[in-house]
Amino acid sequence: MTLKDRLLKEAEAFCASTGMSKARLATIVVNDGKFFDRIEAGGDCTTGTLEKFQAHFARNASGETANVA
Repeated sequence: MTLKDRLLKEAEAFCASTGMSKARLATIVVNDGKFFDRIEAGGDCTTGTLEKFQAHFARNASGETANVA
C-alpha cells in the first residue's frame, strides 16, 4: 500500500465516522477542497501535506477539534 493509498483509506474512514465529506476535510486541513479529487486521479502531494493530515487525524482521535490551515 502506498502512502497515498493509506491517506485515502484514513480519510475515508475519518469521513465515514464524522459524516464529513472528503472535500470539507481537505478544505479544513490544506485549504483545498479538490485535493482528494486530484489524488484519486493519480496526482501527488508532498510529505508535508501527508503530515498535516496525519496530525489532524491524531488530534481528532485525542478529542481535540482545532482545525489546521
